Amino acid sequence: MKRTLAALILTTALATPLVAQETPLSGTVAEIFGTQIVLTTPEGRLLVTLPEGATVPTPGTRLDLTGTRTGDTFAAATLTAGPAADPAEAMLPAALRGLGLTDIRSRPDDDGETYFYARSGTGWLRAEARGARLLEVQVDGAGLPPALIDSMLPAAVRAEPRLAEIARLTEIDLDDDGEISVEGFSAEGMRIEIEFSRNGTLREYDRELDDRRSLSEAAARDRLAALGYTDVGFIERGGRHVTALAINPFGDTVEVRLDDQGRVARERLWQN
Repeated sequence: MKRTLAALILTTALATPLVAQETPLSGTVAEIFGTQIVLTTPEGRLLVTLPEGATVPTPGTRLDLTGTRTGDTFAAATLTAGPAADPAEAMLPAALRGLGLTDIRSRPDDDGETYFYARSGTGWLRAEARGARLLEVQVDGAGLPPALIDSMLPAAVRAEPRLAEIARLTEIDLDDDGEISVEGFSAEGMRIEIEFSRNGTLREYDRELDDRRSLSEAAARDRLAALGYTDVGFIERGGRHVTALAINPFGDTVEVRLDDQGRVARERLWQN
């Protein structure tokens, strides 16, 4: 009798279909394609198929999901939506949404491009876009967020061994011909610039000591504060000067340039 009961239990267990274990996933909606969305997560961007009958969320909405992940795709079984991003974040190119940027400022240019400045968790970010296409992005603190790097660089570029020499990737530039350039610093502080063709073929590699004579970022911030500038944002270092976005003593938002002696070399009104 015991053998018969054990056999019955085993047969029943084998006949019961296995239920796939659902995986939690959280992120921010970057793009929408019908009933599928691109979700920006800390691990990168995933293509998510929404649950049947679910309301399609707007870009910038924070989502908590459960479902099944296969590679870079995710089939959602449940969906919980948080509040949508503020209007300033909704204006950002898709690749910049969901990165937790704050203090977002934008300025259109006469050539049809838009410049964005925003605060990230580790510093300030500057970006240039034409329509929805992100052309250039720079950071003045830690390196660019991994999710942003993945979205801007094709797989062939990310697979280039020399790219791994850059411990802190600070700039990506995509030109109109499809050529790609990246810039950053090695763990030893060497400045590295790499250029690729549109298909990811290596075209140029330059590695040199960072011998810029301009003020450091910290020194530039201290000097601007001493000159009466406030709310100092993104700082870009040149060879002998630094350029910063700040509010001058008159209350105007300006781009101000300091020479290597800390003197104001130029100030230009920055229109929102």
